Amino acid sequence: MTTAIDLILDTARRGELHHAIILHGPARPDLSALALRIAKALNCLNRSAGDHCAACQRIDRRIHPDVHFIEVPDEKKLISVQQVRDVVAEASLRPYEGRTKVFILDPAAGLTPSGSNALLKTLEEPARDTTFILTTRSPDLLLPTIRSRSQSIYVGGVEPRDHELASFITGALARFAAHRDGTALLAIAAAVSQRDDLSDSLALLGSLLCEAAAGRVDNVAISPERLLAAADGTMAASRGLIVNADARLMVEQALSALVEE
Repeated sequence: MTTAIDLILDTARRGELHHAIILHGPARPDLSALALRIAKALNCLNRSAGDHCAACQRIDRRIHPDVHFIEVPDEKKLISVQQVRDVVAEASLRPYEGRTKVFILDPAAGLTPSGSNALLKTLEEPARDTTFILTTRSPDLLLPTIRSRSQSIYVGGVEPRDHELASFITGALARFAAHRDGTALLAIAAAVSQRDDLSDSLALLGSLLCEAAAGRVDNVAISPERLLAAADGTMAASRGLIVNADARLMVEQALSALVEE
C-alpha cells in the first residue's frame, strides 16, 4: 500500500516537490529522518527515492556539498541570524554536484523573528533547483509569513483522533495549569497507559502537548518549553514500548517536565 510518506518521496524523486515544505508532527526524530530521506530522493544518483548510491551515502554522513543542515548550536538556544544569512548566500548558488541544493532547518522553531525575516525573500523568490525543508512540531510555532510561503505536510500522529481521550487529556492539563494539581498528571498517565492502542494514545498525548505549546489548547497556561519537553518525553516513552517498559511510569516521567522545580 502506498503511504503518504511514499508519495512525498516519489514527488521529490520526480523533482515536483514544492520549493519550501514544513514537516510537522509530534515526533521530532521522525521529522528529521524524513527530511534526510527527502534530501536523498532529490539527489539520488539512480533517481530512486533514496538508496545506497554514493550521493545518498554522503548525505547520510552529512558531507554532501549540496545538502545543508541548519541546527541550533549546542551552546545556544536558537538558530542565529548569521546562520540564516549564510543559508541565503549559499542558496543563491547553483548545485555543485547534485540536482538540488537542500537546506534542512531542524528544528525551524529555533528561528528567531530576525532570522525568519532574513529568510523570507529567499523563500518567496527561490533560486532554481533549491529546496528548503523546515521541521517543527507545529506550524503555529513559525511566523505566519514563513508558513504562507511553504507547503505544510503532517507526519505521524493519530488521525482521526480519539476525541474522548483528547478531551480528557486537555481537561486534565487545564486543571494542572490552574491549580498545579499533580494528580491531574497522574490521571493522564493512567488514562493513556490503559488504552489498548497504546502507541496511538502516546502519539495523541505528544500531539496535544505540542498544540498546547503553540497556544492551540485553551486554559493551558504552561510554558512552551516545558510542554515541548514533555512531548519529547512522550515520544521517548513510545519508543520504550519496544522493550516492554512500564508505560504508565514512562508517561508519568515525561509529564514530570511540566512541574516547576
